[in-house]
Amino acid sequence: MLNHDERTQALAEHFKEFIGNRVFILVPQFPFMYIGIILDVIEDQILLDVERTHIEQLENRIWEVHIDTIHTFFIERDGGPTIPVF
Repeated sequence: MLNHDERTQALAEHFKEFIGNRVFILVPQFPFMYIGIILDVIEDQILLDVERTHIEQLENRIWEVHIDTIHTFFIERDGGPTIPVF
């Protein structure tokens, strides 16, 4: 079983592999949902160009999402399912 630091590092490496791809992220705190493009991973933060949340005023901005706050995510990949565009 991975300890906290190993888990965080593994997730950071996974997100780094998909910089430039679209991602859907759910977190327990407001604004709860992000859809956007992974711009970078800096230590334990994901830099995300947010296309959509459920609050329009928070869209089209750059957000930093802490890896520890992510409950679930889906990253688009070539040839796989896509995240709907609204």
